Amino acid sequence: MSLKVCVVGSGAREEAIKDAVLRSPLCEKLVQSPDDGADLIIFGPEQPICDGLVDYYSSKGIKCIGVSKKFSRLESSKIFAKRFMVNHGIKCAKLLPVEYDIFPQVVKSDGLCKGKGVKVVYSQAEKDEFTRKIPKPYFIEEYLAGDEISVMSYFNGQKLINFCPARDFKRLTSDIKSPNTGGMGAYCPVDLSDVQLKKLNIYLNLLQNALIDEGADFTGFIYSGLIWARDDWYVLEYNVRLGDPECQAILNYLDNDFLSILLNNEEPQYKTGYSACLTIASEGYPDNPIKGAQIILPQDDDSVKVYFAGVKVENNEIYSNGGRVLSLCTVGENPFPVLKNFAEKIQMEHKIFRNDINIF
Repeated sequence: MSLKVCVVGSGAREEAIKDAVLRSPLCEKLVQSPDDGADLIIFGPEQPICDGLVDYYSSKGIKCIGVSKKFSRLESSKIFAKRFMVNHGIKCAKLLPVEYDIFPQVVKSDGLCKGKGVKVVYSQAEKDEFTRKIPKPYFIEEYLAGDEISVMSYFNGQKLINFCPARDFKRLTSDIKSPNTGGMGAYCPVDLSDVQLKKLNIYLNLLQNALIDEGADFTGFIYSGLIWARDDWYVLEYNVRLGDPECQAILNYLDNDFLSILLNNEEPQYKTGYSACLTIASEGYPDNPIKGAQIILPQDDDSVKVYFAGVKVENNEIYSNGGRVLSLCTVGENPFPVLKNFAEKIQMEHKIFRNDINIF
């Protein structure tokens, strides 16, 4: 098999997917557009999936790795996702009346909000301010406290193939009230107890059976954001794509062929140690990041893989052009100190990164 592959999307997640695809003997070459004779299309971001492009290109006979428009509502409609979970006995946070006045509580906007439609609020004033800014409709959930993991699964049309659990760091800083950004770093695998592993397998079987019972007819990724509370896993959210930056950590941790997992139903195999990703962002992120800073990467350090996110290239020089600018990735026994050391050596005005995150 020799495939022309198109990866839809342009962020660090998509750069990591392209990197994994190019390492596969099944890939002949990458093409820029689905219309460039692609044999296989892998969808990265949520918007084209929710817009129905998977259905469109599948109808043209092109193999697509992406969730159908119908099931993309697991991400684009939190009400749809809540009904899906309740109907299939999947544990999730309880809905609360909109006027509920005991805090903390969680406010969620129903639609796609690019990681900015959910907030834990600690007072009525904070709740009022947030609900004025987000799209309607919104709803209120109980606040669950506990350790969170991200589990990315590939549904091949018949069963789930599950990647190892990862943990991301969503907040801009260590302050619990700092904004959720979409991800300042991640690592895998997450060390879980025997009970947590057993309960995770039960949940993943529930999810697989739910998709089959609902007639899911796609091949694509489902991201489960889970929290350990009340001695079980509760679903905080679903995404219909690989998570960013968890994707970067997991794909660098793989020890077998990513395309064989997608096309030949191979189970993932992994390297030893841990894989980590550290996000380099620009000051002002997530609301108003400073752009246009030149970026000079260390030339004397090949221990770290760098994926471009919010950058532009002019005259062979790299400049910041977004909020999350770079993803730094490495695998080792204790990878975050390596990534932080590399981050310190990057020459870039207004760079920020989480210097406090670690595995241990």
